[in-house]
Amino acid sequence: MLGSAPVLGVVGWHVLQNSKAGTAAKALPFVAFPSTPTAMIAIVNDQNLITSLAVLVLHPGTFQGGTLVDVPVNASSAQTGADRQVPVSDSMINGGEEGVVSDVVSLMRVDLQFDGVLDSSAAGALLAPLKKLPVSLPDDVVTKTADGTTQTLFVSGSTELTPAEAVSVLLARDPAQKEAKRLPNVGAIWNGIAAAVGQGIDSAAVPSTAPTDFNDFMKHFFAGPVQVFNDLTTQPITGKANPDKIDVGQLDVASVVLLMAGLAPSAMIAPFPTLNFRIENGITAADIKAAGLKDVTPVDVTRDLVARLLFLQGNVISASPEIYTLSTKQVPDTTAIFSDGGGLGSTSLDVFTQALGKVDFKTPDFQFPLVNVVIVVGRSYLADMAKVQAVDGSPTTPVGGTPVGSGVDSTVVDTSASTVTS
Repeated sequence: MLGSAPVLGVVGWHVLQNSKAGTAAKALPFVAFPSTPTAMIAIVNDQNLITSLAVLVLHPGTFQGGTLVDVPVNASSAQTGADRQVPVSDSMINGGEEGVVSDVVSLMRVDLQFDGVLDSSAAGALLAPLKKLPVSLPDDVVTKTADGTTQTLFVSGSTELTPAEAVSVLLARDPAQKEAKRLPNVGAIWNGIAAAVGQGIDSAAVPSTAPTDFNDFMKHFFAGPVQVFNDLTTQPITGKANPDKIDVGQLDVASVVLLMAGLAPSAMIAPFPTLNFRIENGITAADIKAAGLKDVTPVDVTRDLVARLLFLQGNVISASPEIYTLSTKQVPDTTAIFSDGGGLGSTSLDVFTQALGKVDFKTPDFQFPLVNVVIVVGRSYLADMAKVQAVDGSPTTPVGGTPVGSGVDSTVVDTSASTVTS
């Protein structure tokens, strides 16, 4: 089910199936997504359990700095609800390094170009260039020792840690402690890494070309400012789905897809054999208020749309907080659907558009890699959400915070290699 995203610019426009217009698709110019190399860091203890996990995305253009996404290690690696629910912390034990990469690709819906599965020594060497990490630990850091006793490594509060000490926090694990309790301390280390990197380490020595291996990727990553997203959490899996009552939970897939489709559209995978979507949402807080929606943000609106598309087994490849495809660059009154077919839609697309409220079909002037359909969110979508809220009181589940500067795919590159910012 996991089809990796293609090399940038290789895959052409996918002609929608069963077009009602019955006409051949015309060749459209390409507008490519920026290249955003991706990597994974998995910190493993001497029992091969993953104790800390992160997905990294390089900043487009400069290939220096980027975004680190903290992934809870109790997230279930199961493909379906019928499968045995196993936390991703066990992936190294069950499948080796390849198994870890496969499970993280599945969890995060993004292809991974590079990966590092690191023990204590390798992780310390990786962080060595940072010298000192300013860290604010929200809780005491406790771990289980070899003799079975519990040891407090560090007490809560602000401090400076050496790279080796920071790694000890990433490795700290007390089986009696839930991941939800230890995750904030892990997040504090990732935040400390970002603070230690500052504006970048040895930036002049790192070329603005794509990295060639994991170590080269990390040199690029530390060469520019790093932002951290550590708001991903898991919903505990209980009952018959978790008969052994282990610490395993479910990531909110819509939130994950929304995040990664904004950070790394060129690396997104398409697990379903259906249509691939790009979402452009310029809706403002004023639009939401005018629609009568309560406790909803523009990010919540995009997440709600992502959730509807996923429910219908669509693939979301790209999500932008700015409008690029619509020529006016303004929020339309009616949600605009750009697809091949001259505005008549297709039987494949009808399955999705019937769940989006009132829509207008439009013919695209250009195409994005791997994308079949672009949805420009209009005020009509807010009206549809308001109807849902009037019935059950909550049209959407809040996503939580987003990192400053997220949504990098609002910058796209055309085939003449010029950069266009929507």
